[in-house]
Formats: sequence, C-alpha cells, structure tokens
Amino acid sequence: MKPTDRLRPLAQRSAYDSPWPLRTRIRMAAWSAVWLLLFRPTPKFLFPWRVFLLRLFGARIQGRPFVSESARIKAPWNLTLGHRACIGPHAEVYNLAPVVIGARATLAQNVYLCGGTHDFSTHRLPLMVGGIHVGRDAFIGARAIVLPGVEIGDGVVAGAGSVVANDLPVWTICAGNPCRPLRKRPFDKRVT
Repeated sequence: MKPTDRLRPLAQRSAYDSPWPLRTRIRMAAWSAVWLLLFRPTPKFLFPWRVFLLRLFGARIQGRPFVSESARIKAPWNLTLGHRACIGPHAEVYNLAPVVIGARATLAQNVYLCGGTHDFSTHRLPLMVGGIHVGRDAFIGARAIVLPGVEIGDGVVAGAGSVVANDLPVWTICAGNPCRPLRKRPFDKRVT
C-alpha cells in the first residue's frame, strides 16, 4: 500500500471552514497555552514533567521517553511514545492523525513529521490526514521531513535532510530526496 492510499479526507464545507469540531479546537488551544507556559520554559532535565503534560493531554506513553523542551507536538492525544523514544530539540510532530514513535527511536533536531496535506485536485482544498509510524530503534536525521501515511521500519536510519515520502524497509540506511534505501544497516545486537 502506498502512503497516499493511507490518507483520509476530513469533512470541510469550504476551503475557509475548519475541519475540526469546536471541542477539538478548544483542546488544541488549551494544549498550545500549556505548551507555551508549562512545557517550553522547562530545563532539559525536567523531561519527566513534559512527558507528564503530554500524558495529561492524552498521549500514550510506555516506559521513560525523552521529549526536548523545544519540541512541538500539535495534538498529544494522537501521539504514542515507546520506552526510551526521543524527540530532539526543535523537532515538530504535526500529528493531525495518529503518530507512533517506537521504543528507542530517535527524532534528531529539527525533524518534521507532517501528518497532514491537502487534496489539490479540488478548489476546496480539503485537509487530508495520515498517520506516521516510526519503528523501534529507528533514527531520523536532522532536518528530515516525513510525510503523511509513511511507515518507517524498525532499525531504519533516515539521513539528515531526507524527504521521506514512501515506506522504508526494516534495518536499512536510507537518504535523499526522495529518501530511498542505500544499504542494509549493520547492527551489533548486544545490549549494553
């Protein structure tokens, strides 16, 4: 299945109307205020507090992940973080649909996970959303962009600045625009 096949449209009367019900818009506004006042100003070592705030707003958290104080999460209720997952400095998770970041997966600085786009085949430009799945032990390099509907396999390394528009197979090193597999990822499976 192609990532574009995983996109779903949201109901909008026109290009100028919000696709979100009032309750969701209020929830997004409340989260923005909490992010600005209670999340963003915290020092690096207070990541358990930031994880607590995400959990309070509906994020599904396993174990002890790390979330940078400068990371942006659009909708915590659409986020699942595995044990030791890491969202690095200035990374943005624009999760208009569910985003899963597996155990020990890392989003390096300035990574952008984009869970939404528009249907450009009509003048109404309805919002299209698609989930993103980042597998266990994956590493998404600095300034990489991951588009909606993409599944990144376990152990994938997506190089810095890559544009990930298609699924990436497990345990591969990938890079480019568009991002594509370059070779298998060697990995010492001994736990340290």
